[in-house]
Amino acid sequence: MLPYKTLIQVDRNSSISLHIQVCNIFISLITDGTLQPSDVLPSSRILAELIGIARNTVKLAYEELISQGWAESAERKGIFVLSKLPVRSKALSIDAGISKNDTATFDWKKDFGKILPNENLQQIKLAIDDGFPDVRLAPVDLLMREYRSLSRRYQGKNFLKYSNAMGSENLRIALQQYLVHSRGLNTTTDNILITKGSQMGIYLAAQLLLQPGDQIAVGVSNYGSADDTFRFAGARLLRIPVDDQGMDVDELEKRLRKTKVKAVYIIPHHHFPTTVTMSMERRMKLLNLAKEHRFAIIEDDYDFDFHYDNKPYVPLASIDHHHNVIYIGSISKTFAPALRIGFMVASKGFVDSAATIRQLIDKQGDTLLEEAFAVLFNDGEMDRHFRKSLKIYKQRRNIFCEMIKGILKEKIDFKVPEGGLGVWVNFDNRIDLPALSLSAGRNGLYIGNGSYYQNETFSPNALRMGFASLRESEMEQALSILNKSLPVV
Repeated sequence: MLPYKTLIQVDRNSSISLHIQVCNIFISLITDGTLQPSDVLPSSRILAELIGIARNTVKLAYEELISQGWAESAERKGIFVLSKLPVRSKALSIDAGISKNDTATFDWKKDFGKILPNENLQQIKLAIDDGFPDVRLAPVDLLMREYRSLSRRYQGKNFLKYSNAMGSENLRIALQQYLVHSRGLNTTTDNILITKGSQMGIYLAAQLLLQPGDQIAVGVSNYGSADDTFRFAGARLLRIPVDDQGMDVDELEKRLRKTKVKAVYIIPHHHFPTTVTMSMERRMKLLNLAKEHRFAIIEDDYDFDFHYDNKPYVPLASIDHHHNVIYIGSISKTFAPALRIGFMVASKGFVDSAATIRQLIDKQGDTLLEEAFAVLFNDGEMDRHFRKSLKIYKQRRNIFCEMIKGILKEKIDFKVPEGGLGVWVNFDNRIDLPALSLSAGRNGLYIGNGSYYQNETFSPNALRMGFASLRESEMEQALSILNKSLPVV
């Protein structure tokens, strides 16, 4: 007989009843090959004595096994593993040299280059992130109130059914009005696709535009996740310099004389990571080049809502008369990162195709959440949130920039950003950023090590330092730890 006293360990403090625990352990023994078809199970009396539970509990466990089709009862003979089950070989133990995470016998794509997993900031108490909103400012209670209210209404039950992959019609209507008033972007709901954040929009655009071997123009410095997405689609990256006026469109024009690109990816407001804004002259020239050379422009405008010193330029999509711009935006970056709501605006045909791909990977979004956001837009709550946040973030930007100037002094160099949620800070070349990140972590502060911003042509000794998610007291604490963690230079 098997050593059931060792194999079957029950937890009397668990919320799972004892007989279900015993049943589940027997199922594991059957599926891993320890018990084979037609093997006899110990009597209820013997098993009860071995593992220290009531006999009736064992009987209930056996009844559950039989009802689930794992065992069968033979009159006057006992309980047996179901004879019709297929014979399974005994699973190899970890000691046999096979990792738990690497026992699959099939092959799959494993090489994703330098793509790094997201940092889990939910588990971190104090962080200088690279420019995220303060989730404490978001009217989450109002959003959840509307979510609950919609789910309780009779009409709201319809939102629990399958829906259009384009997203909530009410939210698309609200966004259409918002984009007209805030950005001068005249569009219709047929041109808007709701996505789970801007990253999904970038992925969908890449899948539609790019074939293996195609070229896409991107900045020398650029949003790393966008680069990874384009590479994953099989594209080659054509690096174009970025200066204080944004992407160097004159250089792009020179390259276009010798090579063809399928698309250009730009972040015209608060370029990632350096925070620069593209000049209107370059925007107009880029639109002309797109018309002449027949390429798409993927315009990533992830934090348009946060401009502090000047009114923002209108997006390229607002002045594009030839339908070459795919405009991508995010509500997540202005509300809360974990609430994944973004949007794509493009020609109806392109949006319909993007919705088809979205249906393959995600079927549809969270309709109730989208409907709740629509209510907040229509009630003016989102506008109030943007205005309140803009005022607070401007104050925090000013305080943060004064603090890093005073505390870090000659060890850094930066320009005060006109907008966005982070500051691009260049460190003295003698400061090892990976070592600084480790030292700060030991002292209770999370800060990146700079590797995320680097690529094959761009390797600055710099960090994006987010200010928006920190209150003044938290800034003081974080920068004090950072300063203590710096080496003497």
